[in-house]
Amino acid sequence: MNKLFGTGFSALEEYSDINAIIFKENNGERIHRVENKPGKQASLKILRAVTLNSGMLGAAEAEQGLVLFGDYVADEQASPNTHPNIRLLLDTIKHDLTWDVSVET
Repeated sequence: MNKLFGTGFSALEEYSDINAIIFKENNGERIHRVENKPGKQASLKILRAVTLNSGMLGAAEAEQGLVLFGDYVADEQASPNTHPNIRLLLDTIKHDLTWDVSVET
């Protein structure tokens, strides 16, 4: 079965001007980085879209991201840590976490 991204994914901006999106704890320590490279561009596109307005990743943004990841969420749930960017979203919701977000251009 082919996996599909969720409703709204195709309407997201490409963000070709971004090298990476970085997630940090409140103390400024980087915990997660998504580079704009083949195999990660869809994740960058989704994560940037859901954090663009707030500049942070919390439960609400994570929920939006999971919708956009579509079928890939079930894949991550069935085989944990195969999709680390989805795992970030799932853990954010599960543990009620909030991350500061910055972009590297």
